[in-house]
Order: sequence, then C-alpha cells, then structure tokens
Amino acid sequence: MSFQSIITPEIRARLSCPTGKGGTCLPNACYTDPEWLELENERLFARTWMYAGCVDQVSRPGDVFPTTIAGKPVILVHGRDGRIRAFHNLCRHRGAVLVEEPCSGKSVLTCPYHAWAYGLDGTLRTRPHFRGGGEHDVLEDGDARGKLRTVRCESWRGMLFVNIDGDAAPLAEHMLLADDALEGWAPQELAYGGALTFEVAANWKHIHENFIDVYHKFAIHPALCAFAPMETSHPMVPIADHLLKTWHVIAAPQEGRGKGLPALPGLPDVLHREGRFFTMIPICSINVWYDQIAILVAEPTGLETTRETIHLLFAPEAMAGQYDRMRQAAIQTWDNLNREDIDPLESMQRGRVSPGFDGGTFSPFLDPGTHFFARQVAELMLEHENA
Repeated sequence: MSFQSIITPEIRARLSCPTGKGGTCLPNACYTDPEWLELENERLFARTWMYAGCVDQVSRPGDVFPTTIAGKPVILVHGRDGRIRAFHNLCRHRGAVLVEEPCSGKSVLTCPYHAWAYGLDGTLRTRPHFRGGGEHDVLEDGDARGKLRTVRCESWRGMLFVNIDGDAAPLAEHMLLADDALEGWAPQELAYGGALTFEVAANWKHIHENFIDVYHKFAIHPALCAFAPMETSHPMVPIADHLLKTWHVIAAPQEGRGKGLPALPGLPDVLHREGRFFTMIPICSINVWYDQIAILVAEPTGLETTRETIHLLFAPEAMAGQYDRMRQAAIQTWDNLNREDIDPLESMQRGRVSPGFDGGTFSPFLDPGTHFFARQVAELMLEHENA
C-alpha cells in the first residue's frame, strides 16, 4: 500500500474543494487499512506535540508518571532540581519498562530486570555485578554512558506535552493562536481531578471528527443542548494548520458544568459565560469551561479500536472535600456525554467497509471543521512522504 494509492489526485482535489461544494472526508481505506495506521504512527503522532499529562500529576520532586505516547512508553519525572523531564520509559540495558505505575518520593529509577539505577535527570548511576559477581559498575561524575533517552517536553497552561521526534516548533508557538482565543487568562496552576477511559470499536479519527462535529449535538446530546443550545453554538473553524476552535455561550448552568464548583483562577469575565474548545491535530482536544478543563485524547489501540481518555482539570480549591460531590457530578456529566457518542461512532466504523460511502456530503455551515481535519491529516501525511 502506498500513500498515493489511497490519496489519489481525485481525492486530493475533492479534499481541496470548498465545504458543501464537492468537499469530502478521507476515503474509507484511511479507516480500514492497517498499513495506513502504520503510516499515521510514523508521520503524524511522532512528529507533533502530544498531550502527556498535567503538571499537577508530577507536582513535587521525586514524582514519576508513566504514560503512553504514540504507542510508545514515556515517563514524566520531576527532578530534585525542580525540572520536569520526559524520557523513553525503557532501561538502556535490555529495554525493560522502568516504571509501570505513578509513584512519589523517588530519588532513583531502578530497572526491575537487572536493577540498573538511573538518577531523576536520566543519568545511569549503578550497574550491579556488571563486571562479574560483586564487581559493581559505579559511574563517575560526567560519565554519560547509558543515560536514559530524553523526550522533548514543554508545558502550556499547566498541561504537559511531548514531541517524540524532537523537531516540532516550540510549544508556545504551536499554541499561540489558542492563547489569543484565551486572551486575558494568565497561565495558572490546575489540579488534576481524574480521568475517564472508554474502549471504542472505531478508528481514532472518528473520535476526533466527532468532537469537531457540533452538528450532532441536537440529535444525541439533549442535556448539552440545554446547557449550550445549537442557537448559541458555533461550528469548529481552523485557526492554524494544526488547530481548530469553537465556542459555546452558556445558556443554563448545570450541576456538573457551570454550577457549584469554583471558577478556574484568573479567568476574564467573558470566559465565565462561554466555553472555548480547541482541537490539536492529530489527536488531542482541549475543552475550557469556566470551572473545568476536559482534555480528550484518542489513542489508537488497533486499526478499528481506540482508547478514548478524558482528563479533568479543576481549580486547586475545587479539590477540597466540600466539592467532592460537585466534582463527581462533573465527571459523571462527561461520562454520560461520551457514552451517548459511542454507538454512532461504532456505526460509522462499520459503514466504512461499504463502497456505498464515498466521502460524504458536507453542510457548508456546520461541517467545515470536519472537512479541514480530513484535508490536514492528508496534507501532513503527504508532507512526510519522503522525509
């Protein structure tokens, strides 16, 4: 399978058509061909900024948080020098995973296989019995042998992102236009409030297309429509080659969203009345409400399976016991919302095996974001065709 055999000149022309005037989404093979997913892992996920965690999850020196990025094990480590670093979560000896669960109070990271020990800056400290029984190898200062491989890591508004290949533009530049849309809100501390995880029998692109798609809200999400009606909602629009934005006016605050929890600190007045959503192509969406942030990550676990995780961030004051019920209501709200989406997502995946679907017919008002997402995925794949 080659890129050109799927994104043919005809498909590229349709992807470039104006929305509503012949524009199309990606062809079926992009959702059903295993070789296409391999190309996405290589050309999309490793080459851009990917959400890895919240600063609050590694808030103290000695905190270590393992995660998976683009199918690869990564650890976030808060060093004794106060820096947060990311490393490939692998021992340099035989490639065993170093850390399986979040932990605190660490001074070294010890491999469970042969007990090689690394400092929190990634430097190899000791190799027991390396030169024979009882002959331990202790590195001298400045010896760089065996150091853990670093993953580029930067933060944006209390959120941590990593770039596997290390060649992406600075994160601040990457998110500049999102900052413009949040003008007046200075970066501040956020508290990690937990996550929801869903296993969805659909290709990862369906999940993000669904979050971009404001159109389905009236048909599937009645509670969300009461909170932010279609009449006060706006379609997702591109603001950069890798970034889309929409916003919703809050009509009726509800417990679980907009009622009962402390506001995120430092928000300007306008953001107390609106929700701002951003989709970072390829697989991260950030939803900013006045009392919470929800970060959606769609991690492909197979060609037609996705692990969808929603991370919830709150104001630090909202973590007090008096707000436990309201935080749980917020988590339950997102759980209900996402469960309403699962059947349609899996239905679209089943439909992608049919030659009767030829890319779809778009609404010129509500579907430009979905159209843009498809075009940009194709363009990013093409950009790295010969890289």
